[in-house]
Amino acid sequence: MTGGAKGDHAHPLRLLAFALLAIVLASGWAWSVPAHADEALLPDEADGAQEEVDDADPTDMGVAPIGAEPRGKTLSSALDAYLDQVFPSSGVPGAAVAVVDSDGVRYLRTLGDVTSADQTLIIGSLSKSMASAAVQQLLDAGAVCLDAPVDDYLPAYDVPRSVTVRDLLNQTSGFGYYQSLADARVGESYGEFSYANANYDLLGRLVEGVSGLSYGDYLRKNLWGPLGMVDACLDGEKLAAARGNGRGEGEATGHRNWFGLSVADGFVHERGDGAWGGPASGYVRASINDMASYLRMYLNSGAGVVSRAGVHRMVFDRVPDASGDTCYGMGWTTYSWGDGELVMSHDGDVENYVARMCVIPGRDLGIVLLADANDAVGGNAAFWQMADDVTSLAVGGVAVGVNPGETCVAHFCYDAAYLLAILACVAPVLLARRWAGRMAAADAPERAVRAAWAVALHVAVPACVALVPAGFGMRLRDFADFYPEQALVMAICDVLLVAGGAMKMASLGRARGGQGGAAFGGGRAVARGRYLSLKVTPQEPPSGPTRSASVFESR
Repeated sequence: MTGGAKGDHAHPLRLLAFALLAIVLASGWAWSVPAHADEALLPDEADGAQEEVDDADPTDMGVAPIGAEPRGKTLSSALDAYLDQVFPSSGVPGAAVAVVDSDGVRYLRTLGDVTSADQTLIIGSLSKSMASAAVQQLLDAGAVCLDAPVDDYLPAYDVPRSVTVRDLLNQTSGFGYYQSLADARVGESYGEFSYANANYDLLGRLVEGVSGLSYGDYLRKNLWGPLGMVDACLDGEKLAAARGNGRGEGEATGHRNWFGLSVADGFVHERGDGAWGGPASGYVRASINDMASYLRMYLNSGAGVVSRAGVHRMVFDRVPDASGDTCYGMGWTTYSWGDGELVMSHDGDVENYVARMCVIPGRDLGIVLLADANDAVGGNAAFWQMADDVTSLAVGGVAVGVNPGETCVAHFCYDAAYLLAILACVAPVLLARRWAGRMAAADAPERAVRAAWAVALHVAVPACVALVPAGFGMRLRDFADFYPEQALVMAICDVLLVAGGAMKMASLGRARGGQGGAAFGGGRAVARGRYLSLKVTPQEPPSGPTRSASVFESR
């Protein structure tokens, strides 16, 4: 009994000792694992799990276990070797790359004609998350309510009261993809995810209306300034250029693609509510240093600039994208890799710049790439592949590599098609006189057919070509901004077709006039293959006798 009683007391003591040992071991293990993103980027029960798997999954390529990603010289050597190999043949004039964690910058490099980490590039739709961050600040301050109608804050825009602030953030307002803020109307997609720049342009106006500051001033005071994003500005403010000191700082010049070549053509985006995209939706300028600081904000649960709750809302207050296997939060796209890892991502794509950023919370990693050119016709394939490869290498995977020949072939095929289209439109100009001769000699039914074909070719076809962008709901100006070479070829073809039609009409008029003049002009009679004798009366009465004239006309 005594022995049994002693054993009964010793058993819980042994359990307590084992528990203490387990706690010590667990603590030691926890300290040995690198810090991961704070709980702001971890889902809770209310967020639910995302079961979809993204197609581009680096976990299929032997990535490192969580916490064992390459860093230091290992990471730098891998990324340098990759970029040295693929960038020169990518066709991208200049780019900047950064890999960060919650403690600092793991890797940063500029390439090509982006010569400084302080040069700014337009970051495209990466700007949307900045607008969302500003709205989160206003939400936490009680100045804005997520489920309040937008009309409460911006009555001048006459937005239906069914559209809430949350709808704008989640892109469920029903605004159309190609609609500018001035033209935005709620459509059939209301309540479902439907990407539209107008949503975030309107949020920019909301920030201005509620804060009493211009959008740029608000971000400088409340987001960029506190995060140390000293180069960031709105496109057009020229603040970054003004700070240039001759060592490469300022603005990295943007390029558009013309027939396979990146050209710094001086393009400037339209501004105002009538533009397709404004500062809040896509036209913030930032340097790679700025973007490194910006991504670290998320890895530090807002870094005191945006609340943890605000960061959490941006990621997990999301709606599914029915067209794919992703979700859209508030300025961020989210999806899961095959092993269930959450990935936050967003692409940027404006007329003469492209960008991508992603955050992998479970690995405490942020990756961002910026480039100073857009190859819309070629699909920016080289840039997106570089972005995928840099992400894979950052998590310990392997790179697929860029195939520059694929883009070259695509441009060659397009250029060949452009040439054939132009030659086809030149033909009616060169053959206008021949057409007119045949038209004049044709009988009535044939003339009717030829006339109908001419109207179709020289009136209907040019009109249809000019209306191609409208068929997609896109303004002709926006189409020309993003696809300049195609817009130029379309304009050349339209001019040639209209000119060909005008020359046909002129040639037909001359042909008919020539026939009439031959029959009645100058007092001469025209006969084919026969000899005529007639009297010609001069304009002034002759002093002598009437004379006779003989005319022989042959075909």
